[in-house]
Amino acid sequence: MPAISDDYEVLLSIANDTHDCATVQLARDYSRGMGAVVLLQPGEDVTLVLEAGSTYKYVLKARSKLGSVSVRAWRDQNCSVSQVFASAGPQLQTGSVSIGGGVTVDRIWRDYRFTMWNDP
Repeated sequence: MPAISDDYEVLLSIANDTHDCATVQLARDYSRGMGAVVLLQPGEDVTLVLEAGSTYKYVLKARSKLGSVSVRAWRDQNCSVSQVFASAGPQLQTGSVSIGGGVTVDRIWRDYRFTMWNDP
């Protein structure tokens, strides 16, 4: 059976299922003051188009909590903000934690710098 030789795209849906606003940003742009930041109100989600098999790194932020997430997916995936932060436990201190489907939480930390925005 021949292998798939053409590149194809997968969708990563990130949902904010918390009571607070959250942001999603490329990890390489985090704390550089550049690049796009997506602000998710409670109940909102964003869908990102990724190249299948490629690795992408994002930083999710809710209040002062930050989660570094790696994504290497071969099919469409869903991820929620609460999943990322719920993965923080003793096992995360020694390595990354897979939350399924090629989505891995690499690190959780706190950042006490904050940005104010007007919530509707």
